[in-house]
Amino acid sequence: MFVYFAMLGGVSDRDTTPLPEDKLQRLIALAREGDQVALQRIYEQFVNRVFRVVRPMFVSEAEAEDVTQDSLLKVLTSLESYRPRPESRFSSWVLRIAYNTARRRFRRRRMVPTDPIELASVLEAESNKDEPMDMEEGIDTERRRSIVLRALWQVPEREREVISLRYGAELNASEVATITGLNPANVRKICERLRPRLREQIELLLNQQHLGETP
Repeated sequence: MFVYFAMLGGVSDRDTTPLPEDKLQRLIALAREGDQVALQRIYEQFVNRVFRVVRPMFVSEAEAEDVTQDSLLKVLTSLESYRPRPESRFSSWVLRIAYNTARRRFRRRRMVPTDPIELASVLEAESNKDEPMDMEEGIDTERRRSIVLRALWQVPEREREVISLRYGAELNASEVATITGLNPANVRKICERLRPRLREQIELLLNQQHLGETP
């Protein structure tokens, strides 16, 4: 499932290799002292992971990007309040802020439609909102993103959040449970149940695209 979430893209043009926890903690210490380079590196570490968590919650990519930026701003301006815990990674703290920010916005908007026909029309409008792409590779990228989103939007909201945190943010079951208020066993059950279904649906739609059919 990680590879499918990677298809959603991100705010930054490139993904950075996740840093180990000890190096992150050193960056946090520097950022607290006002080191702008450290702040930028923390931002780069998480911007795309946050985007991939919040993207399935909104029809509009622009709004998902806006929520991503709001979330990272809160993270970077709240570092003084962060307290490391031996059993919890910094990424879990970051993604909890992003999750809560997105949920507050989502509750106000309720933007994700449930009717398949409406879903298809919204996705088409969203992918065509900019100038038409000349490069076939760019068009294929947009289609792959639409396919992944369509599959995710057919999953109930709560389960979609769990899947997004687990595979979009690359958190473990215990971290997802802490953020969502579920227990780790339920998180694992949700992932085990949905993973093969989502994989099958996404692969089917990707194959249809490869064959030139309308997904």
